[in-house]
Amino acid sequence: MANYHVELPGKLSLAQQSRAIEGEEALAARFIGLRLWVNDKNQVTNLAEFEELDTEPEPPLGTPKLSKTLPEGVTPAWAGPMIVQGAAVSQVYLLRS
Repeated sequence: MANYHVELPGKLSLAQQSRAIEGEEALAARFIGLRLWVNDKNQVTNLAEFEELDTEPEPPLGTPKLSKTLPEGVTPAWAGPMIVQGAAVSQVYLLRS
């Protein structure tokens, strides 16, 4: 199983970026994390890391949803800074349903 990276453009909303993660995971991959980076157009954007999967995860990963707020009692699958709709957000949470 190899890891690979996908750019999630910073101009997208959290809902659009959540769908992009979901789409990538539908191709037999698992979201590992995300970091800010500068792309080849010198734009600060998001670089998501995924792990290729050989088999379906057990239990299933669940639908990813990025959120600026963390519900009480919920442990996020990932948390960190992101570029969302062109602006830096210091803390975003990846929740699974």
